[in-house]
Amino acid sequence: MSLETEAQEPDVRFGQAVRTRRTQLGVTLDQLAETSGVSAAALSRVERGLLSPSLRNAMAIARGLGCELGELVERENAQIVRAGENLRFYDEATGIERLALARPSPDIELLAYTVPPGATSSRFAAHKPGTREIFHILSGRLEVHATQETVTLEAGDTVVLRVDSEHWFSNVGDEPVRLILTILGP
Repeated sequence: MSLETEAQEPDVRFGQAVRTRRTQLGVTLDQLAETSGVSAAALSRVERGLLSPSLRNAMAIARGLGCELGELVERENAQIVRAGENLRFYDEATGIERLALARPSPDIELLAYTVPPGATSSRFAAHKPGTREIFHILSGRLEVHATQETVTLEAGDTVVLRVDSEHWFSNVGDEPVRLILTILGP
């Protein structure tokens, strides 16, 4: 396969995704041109994989189709992160470790935390209204503070909390806490 063919493939896949989404919505090229601000002629060339749109135009097309740009960019069926390849954040002051496990969409994030005995996280700023965090405790005892509410969780416990206000957590046990945290945007 030539470099030129490899470079064209993403354009073809993007164009097919635009055409599929547009036809699913029952929208004509002229209607999409009106809502996106990208000409119908350019849209036609994008859909046929003959034109690689600028980032600005690609975002305008996605907006015109009522979706996120990421929904139009084809991804592999399986997104694998191998052990040791996770983004790792370590707070030297508290000893708290956070691993970024997955982010399948802009509004969903999966994290793993290890919290030493007696450690307290920093205070996290409020998320967008309607955002929830799901804490699942694998081991240890964790106290979570959110929206004027404090919840104590032990191994095997799960809680779903609204986090559209400042929030934080503390290990209130004698052993390290291991937990899985899922953040769900509104």
